[in-house]
Amino acid sequence: MNLRSCRILCLPLLLSAGMANAELMIGGYPEIGSNSHPLRQFSANAQGSDAPVRILGGPASALESPANASYEAGEGLLYVSDFYGQTIRVFSAFAEGDVAPVRIMQTPLLGQPRANVPIPALDELIVIAGNCCILTLPLHGSGSNVPPSRMIGWGGNGGITELNNPSSLAWFPTTDEVAVMDYDFGNFATKLVFHARPGNGQVTPTRVLKSVHTENAAGFAYSQAQQRIYLLTFTTNGDGSHEGQIRVFSETASGQDAPLYTIEGTATQLGFNASSYQSGIAIDADLNRLMVGVSGNGSAADNRAIVFDLAATGNATPIQVLQGSTLSPGYLGAPFAVPNDKLFADGFD
Repeated sequence: MNLRSCRILCLPLLLSAGMANAELMIGGYPEIGSNSHPLRQFSANAQGSDAPVRILGGPASALESPANASYEAGEGLLYVSDFYGQTIRVFSAFAEGDVAPVRIMQTPLLGQPRANVPIPALDELIVIAGNCCILTLPLHGSGSNVPPSRMIGWGGNGGITELNNPSSLAWFPTTDEVAVMDYDFGNFATKLVFHARPGNGQVTPTRVLKSVHTENAAGFAYSQAQQRIYLLTFTTNGDGSHEGQIRVFSETASGQDAPLYTIEGTATQLGFNASSYQSGIAIDADLNRLMVGVSGNGSAADNRAIVFDLAATGNATPIQVLQGSTLSPGYLGAPFAVPNDKLFADGFD
C-alpha cells in the first residue's frame, strides 16, 4: 500500500510518530569571497556538528543572504528576506536542493529587507524595509514592482515614528500592533517600538518598551499562546566577552516595565566571545521551544544555535546546542521554525 492510498489509515500513525513536528531552520550572510548562502534545516534531535536534514540553496534559488525568513502554514510557503538580493523570495516550505522560488516580490521601497511576517487572514506581508521602515505588501504580490499597501516611515533624529534602524519584527493579533526592535538615533539605547498595524506614513507609536531592562537588545520573539515577549540581550564582561540573557515580558509591557523572569547563567551557554554577536531569537510553537542564534562574525567554528524548552527559566540547560560550519560557513542569520514534512507534501497533497 503506497503512502497516497493509505492517507486515511496512515495519517494517525504518522502524526503519532512526530512527522508534523516543526524544527529549526536557519540561513545567514555569505562568507567572504562568496555571493550565496543556503537555508539549512536541522532535526529536532540534532546536536553539536550534526549535518542538516535539508539544504535549500544554489544558483537556481538565487539566495544571496537569507538572513531572515518566515513559515506560512496555510499555503505551506517560506517567505525569505534576501538582504543583499533586495528581494522577498517565496519557496515551497518543503523545497530542497537548488530550486527556483515560486515567485519573487520586489519594490523600490524594499531596499535590503530584514524580518518579515505573513498575515494570511489580511493578505498582507509585513516586512522591515530599507533598514528604516515598516512596509506592508500584498501577501500574494509577485514581480519586480509590487505596489506597497502602506509604509510606516523612518523617524530619524527625533522623528515621531521612533524608527531608526529596526530589526526583528512581530505582529500582535490581540491588539493589532506590529513591533520592532530598534535603538535611539545617536545614543544607541535599544527598545521595542510598537505601532498600529494599519498605520501609514509619519505616525506615533502605540507604545515603547525602553529601560535598563532592554539595554543591548539584539532581537525578540512573541508568543500569542504564552502571552509573552522574549527579548534577547547581553551584558559585557571586563575581558570583552559577553553574557547573554533572554528577558521575558508580558505581551502588554510598556515604558519601563520589568521582565517577568529571565533565562541566564552559565548553564544556558548563552555567553559568547568578543568577536561574536547574537543573530536572532525565535519560537517553535509546535515543539514549544525557544531558539537563539549566535554568529561567529566570520569564524564559522563559533556559530551556534541554542535551543531551550519554552518553559525554561533562570539558569536553564539547553535541550539542543548546534555549532560550527554546518550551521553556516559564513555569518549566521536568525533561526525560525518550519515543519520537516516532506513526506506529507509528497503524499498528501
